[in-house]
Amino acid sequence: MTFDITKIPGIMRSKTWLNAARLMDSWFSRPSGVAPAYGPPDTATIRMDTWVLRFPRARQVYDQLIRERVWANVAAQREVGMMLQRKGLLAGAARTFGDLSRPVEMQDPDYVNYRVVSFGFSDLDDMSAALGNFAFRVLIAGSVAPAPGGARFQVTITEVGIYIRDSYDFNGDQDLGYWDDTDNSVSMINPLSGTKVTNADFRAWRAHNGRGGDFLVFSDVKRTTLRPPDSFLV
Repeated sequence: MTFDITKIPGIMRSKTWLNAARLMDSWFSRPSGVAPAYGPPDTATIRMDTWVLRFPRARQVYDQLIRERVWANVAAQREVGMMLQRKGLLAGAARTFGDLSRPVEMQDPDYVNYRVVSFGFSDLDDMSAALGNFAFRVLIAGSVAPAPGGARFQVTITEVGIYIRDSYDFNGDQDLGYWDDTDNSVSMINPLSGTKVTNADFRAWRAHNGRGGDFLVFSDVKRTTLRPPDSFLV
């Protein structure tokens, strides 16, 4: 008997994997669309404080990037310089940049660094089912002014914002576990626990039904004021 993959959100709900179920229901309900030709993004489901940072593996990566101040390391300084150049801010008098209250999808092109959160077979939970491997991205706000001598610019970062951007799609070859809707079970490794589901099954469902739309997922932006600010030359 062929397994009906539209039963998967119900299995997820039985396990209280509510965000995973919401995102998959959204994919099933959307018009057919294949990444990178995304449909409208989801900016309402994933929340940093009330969901993301309650998972220890995500909290560990988040805390580490804060400790390491990754918005000011060498790699980030290069990105900051290019971002400010793109915006025409590396000229003339002192200017401010960044408004972390803006919609996250509008700010996304200006992120300056990132850190990946991975999952293993033992991490079978709402986060792995909803996002799989994903990345925290880093935004900044502050000011930039000509440095003495005129050849470089002084960047001062007063606030940082951390958020998630993830692509919800079924491109590529990926096993998605073994699912059984008769007992609401799922396993990543045990073939006796249900029917094997892969990305190809979702693509086949889309081709047959004319629905199934890939989309981007954005969390909200978790903002932190820096005291003292970070400063460097670009």
